[in-house]
Amino acid sequence: MIKTKKYVNIILILAILLLVFVAGCSMVGGGGCSGTAAQGWSGFTTYKQDICFGSIEGKVIAFDPQARTDNKTFPADDEWVYQIKTASPGAACGPMCSPSSSAAGLGIYDTPVVVDDLVYVGSYSGKIYAINALKGVVRWVYPREGLDTVGAIVGNMITDGKSLYFGSSDSKIYSLDAVTGDFNWDFQTSSKIWTGPAIDNGVIYAGNYGGDIYAISADTGKQVWSIKIPSAVSSSITVSGDTMYFGTFDRYLYALDKATGQEKWKIAGDNWFWAQPLAAGGKLYAACLDQKLYALDPATGQQLWQFTADAPIVAPPAISGNNIYTISNKGTLYKLDAASGTLVNTNSVEFTVYSPMYASGDMVYVYARDHNVYAVDTAKSTIVWKFSSYLK
Repeated sequence: MIKTKKYVNIILILAILLLVFVAGCSMVGGGGCSGTAAQGWSGFTTYKQDICFGSIEGKVIAFDPQARTDNKTFPADDEWVYQIKTASPGAACGPMCSPSSSAAGLGIYDTPVVVDDLVYVGSYSGKIYAINALKGVVRWVYPREGLDTVGAIVGNMITDGKSLYFGSSDSKIYSLDAVTGDFNWDFQTSSKIWTGPAIDNGVIYAGNYGGDIYAISADTGKQVWSIKIPSAVSSSITVSGDTMYFGTFDRYLYALDKATGQEKWKIAGDNWFWAQPLAAGGKLYAACLDQKLYALDPATGQQLWQFTADAPIVAPPAISGNNIYTISNKGTLYKLDAASGTLVNTNSVEFTVYSPMYASGDMVYVYARDHNVYAVDTAKSTIVWKFSSYLK
């Protein structure tokens, strides 16, 4: 029985690795790893009136929602686009995937973060870019010119305002100075990291594909504690109060004590909890590939309600006011009452969605696999506009 479970876990890990390789190396124009750019599924962040995201084609784009509503020619005032440069062959994917030097760019899987006037984004090609948030001009790139890239960056980057922290497929957690891009430290883990870490009170929390969970000092990069769990970590980590939450490839959602790593509770889904859990309003919301959005008591894991979508849910939920939004990978957007899980209404962008949404009031912004950002007015159940990330 133990051996059987071990083999099942290995198969699950290989399956998800294959999916990311396929998504990253084969989806553009139907080509294979040797000839096309990686396709990411970046979410949105905001800077003043602009919304920033990483495009499927490897661009960092800042757009003004009002300018898009007014149908102004892009780029309008304060809008911009920056194309991520290609990496040398083999830098992004390793031996299984070697992008061509002729590719236009490499995909962005992590959601950009902002500190002061800089937008930071990590690429699948293994570089971190710091971009002026007003002009779209690169301030610095890490690693520096002439140095090897780090491994593919798939999980989200985080910041405490002074430093940037991110995991890599080279099995390390990195810390960089947010202003200069100078190297602070790195921490070697036991396996690839393709999910985002979390930070709380000066401690970094990270998990990897080896089933290891680490607490690391943000200042020194030294280990505070580590534990082993039975399966690989499938979601980015969320920390709320004294607890950390994440999903694993054996179909569990875990809650661990952030001070010790001791398990508080875990619940089983009917598939992977791939999306990062959301802690808000005294509840924990967890989307699952079993087509369900679960609302849980964060202290006990007791289910408060669940909602079933029309397809697996890859993207994390988004909350605004009294409503929570979830979107299936068929592109069906659901507006739910956050307290009860009651369906308010639905909309559809009619294309596959993997990327995190952004919600502001009744407006929800969705980046779909047809390369369009959709602005959905969920109060009126209408698509106000769509904006193509195919930009020259």
